[in-house]
Amino acid sequence: MKQLVSKGADLMRQGNDLLLDFRIAVMEQKLGLYGIVVRQHGEIIAEHRWRADDEVQLYSASKTFTAIAAGIAMNDGYFKLSDKVVDFFPELVPEHPDEKLLKMTVQDLLAMGTGHAYCPLVNVLNQGLEPTNWAKVFLDTPLAYEPGTHFEYNNGATYMISAIIQRKTAMTTRDFLMPRIFTPLHIFNPQWEVCPLGVTKGFMGLFLTTEKLSRFGQLLLNRGQWEGKQLIPAGYIDEATKVQIDNSGFNSGWATADNHLGYGYQIWMNSYPHSYRLDGLYGQYAICFPEKDAVVTITAHQEGNQSDILKVVWDTLAERL
Repeated sequence: MKQLVSKGADLMRQGNDLLLDFRIAVMEQKLGLYGIVVRQHGEIIAEHRWRADDEVQLYSASKTFTAIAAGIAMNDGYFKLSDKVVDFFPELVPEHPDEKLLKMTVQDLLAMGTGHAYCPLVNVLNQGLEPTNWAKVFLDTPLAYEPGTHFEYNNGATYMISAIIQRKTAMTTRDFLMPRIFTPLHIFNPQWEVCPLGVTKGFMGLFLTTEKLSRFGQLLLNRGQWEGKQLIPAGYIDEATKVQIDNSGFNSGWATADNHLGYGYQIWMNSYPHSYRLDGLYGQYAICFPEKDAVVTITAHQEGNQSDILKVVWDTLAERL
């Protein structure tokens, strides 16, 4: 017992030391963090709370869960990367569809390479409208580029992945993931918002605690394995976490290097070498460092530039892992 207590105390001291410079920078820069959990070699080695570890809206970090659901569904034979999007929604295809629309594939949805010049859903919702059929809005929006050739951050693309999963499996994305991901990770009854037609939004709306999100980050770091079971095909994780499309032209007016180094399947590549992240509005992050066998998970409400949080991670924490 004494040895266990001593080991726990040592880990706590190491964790406090590891996060000291990070916490000082957060305080000095007045960053709106909720909490941080650092895992390495499969164990939590450091964590700190600025408020209780309540379930919070993950915003676009939800997208990666949707991409993982797609990978599992494809492995189960429900559909393929090369399948055409219009084939899933024949009744919603415009009467005279653009040839570019007919070429769009599931892979284009996953990599945000749909060919749109803007996100159809954001455009409609920003106008104060609430269309009943979001898939129809997506398919009705003209394409400016050949699918697969141009990156445009697109909530509609992720929504369409979720809608495809529901059409092919007869389950919402949330329910599809329950026995396959959530329950094995001991995440019970997660809340995930749906659209007016009852389709899991996919692009946002999942609520988790920092620690629960860190488990999902660990699952990705493990190439889909958890407690000896392969929950996600390792090959799909490898594809999802590498560059699938060039995003160097994305929002050049404000985006940083962390937005310009490539995009996988609903996953961003980082400016810190050989790392990638889940990324949600206001600073929801699960940052994976495969070469360090580590994942840093952060929840926050950062009203300013949320990339300031990433910079603090690179400057004060990453090199110490």
